[in-house]
Amino acid sequence: MWLNRLLLDVPVDFERRCRNRIRVGMGVTLLGVLSLAAMVLQNRQIMVLYLEPGAGEFIPAFYGSLGIGLMAGGLANVMRNRRYLSDPKLRREREVAENDERNRLLGLRCWAYAGYTMFLALYVGILACGFVSVTAAKVLMVVGGVYALLLLLFRILLSRAM
Repeated sequence: MWLNRLLLDVPVDFERRCRNRIRVGMGVTLLGVLSLAAMVLQNRQIMVLYLEPGAGEFIPAFYGSLGIGLMAGGLANVMRNRRYLSDPKLRREREVAENDERNRLLGLRCWAYAGYTMFLALYVGILACGFVSVTAAKVLMVVGGVYALLLLLFRILLSRAM
């Protein structure tokens, strides 16, 4: 199971991991291109679906910034992982760093602390949003519910895997 490879002390095929990261980086870059295409369509008013006043100025800037950010991040990921695959010394150093038990434990704890902090922030946001916007409160409640379901799902999967 893929959870075993992520969490247990099994050998990791670093070359395969880098190639997967390259594919993901290319996918993220493609999403950035799609976001820029949505910006162009919005600017040409081909795709106009404004639900709020003032969205006409915000939406194109949002899609443009998001697209540029996704493209930059995806391309940086691709270039970094290609560099790891092409340079044996750098590849070995990175492989050792990623497979180090201490680094893996720190990474897992960081994800856990960030996850619980995010859940708490969502809860506080839901409480505060009730006074500001019912729509925002409902959106945050849905996000919080999905997040709680994901926590439960992964708890069940991990308890079976370990």
